[in-house]
Amino acid sequence: MKKNAFLSIFVLLLIISCSKKSQHQPFKSSRHTEENLHRKFNFTKESQWDSLQNRKPSTAIFEKKKRNSKHKTFGWHAYSGGTAYKSYNFDILWGISYFSYSLNPTNGNYESIHQWKTTALIDSAQAHDCKVFLSVSNFGASKNSKFLKNSAAQDNLIKNLTELLAYRNADGINIDFEGVPNSSKADFSNFIIKISEKLKAKNPKYMVSLCLYAEDWHHIFDIPKINSAIDFYTLMGYDYYGSFSKIAGPVSPLKTSRIFGNGIEYSVDYYLSQGIAPDKLIVGVPYYGAEWLTTTNTIPSKVSKFLANPPYKTIKNNYINKLDAPVQFNTESESSYITLKENTGYKELWFENVKSLSLKYDWIKEKNLAGAGIWALGYDHGYPELWNLLNEKFSE
Repeated sequence: MKKNAFLSIFVLLLIISCSKKSQHQPFKSSRHTEENLHRKFNFTKESQWDSLQNRKPSTAIFEKKKRNSKHKTFGWHAYSGGTAYKSYNFDILWGISYFSYSLNPTNGNYESIHQWKTTALIDSAQAHDCKVFLSVSNFGASKNSKFLKNSAAQDNLIKNLTELLAYRNADGINIDFEGVPNSSKADFSNFIIKISEKLKAKNPKYMVSLCLYAEDWHHIFDIPKINSAIDFYTLMGYDYYGSFSKIAGPVSPLKTSRIFGNGIEYSVDYYLSQGIAPDKLIVGVPYYGAEWLTTTNTIPSKVSKFLANPPYKTIKNNYINKLDAPVQFNTESESSYITLKENTGYKELWFENVKSLSLKYDWIKEKNLAGAGIWALGYDHGYPELWNLLNEKFSE
């Protein structure tokens, strides 16, 4: 009797443990935040985004090098980046995705495509033999569930995309559906196969790529089923820590560690184990950080308040240049951070810089992965060092 009682308690504890793991708290990604932050501005000109961001015209002269033929460099240009692309080094970029076709899940039309039809970004990229993609974004469980059950809305989306890709002579799409519920897994897979088949029927050269979560908590991606429909995957190798975190930590840790848990290494190994070939997997890295108010200046430190996800240019302007804040490096995660005294507590900022990104790029090449992706281009506007690093790591 005692043995049976003990066994029952053990099974109950195991069920509770597994339940807690599967019900990991959802969080809002930096991409989702970007969308919500700027959707209220219905700007018709890129110059309006420049004025909003107080973005000054900036150009840079980069050493012209031959693009690496083995490893790809891929970047997203968020529509709120305005004309920041005028300072991009397109010679080193294999592909760029315009973010985004904001999906209306009810009918498949777009809530906005921003400046897709008019932006000179596309002309500049194509002049340098850089491939051009249109991101398709849909955020939230209810929006995804609604759309993925609506075949007519999917057909409408595909029709619109066919016209928009042809209008700009683009190369394909990058699907960014976040918060897909587990109940929609089969519908999601069927949609991916459907959109790939339909687009390629219109133009066999069109490429279909898919954004992967850093951790697929709800096992949304049925890789064996969708793999043949996907030309390449883009891993969102960031948001491991953010507004949802109880302790401050690296946005994009390379290594799995005792203190911070899983990192990019874990994410990549997981997706490779699911059947993705290394040469189909692009690893995205962040050109932004995360800052919190914390109770101590220790690592790790407990969060008292999340503040923001500042882009690299803001980190350089406000922390490194203005305050001359000392940048430290955490060897467990291979990420950089800054800690400052703030009233009765502390302010802690984690971000990626030349040192930490260099290690990640080297690892990507050593692992023979497809290449590196950047969320988002223009976040470093006015500073050339991250472009110079790409040139160093991904040229012949």
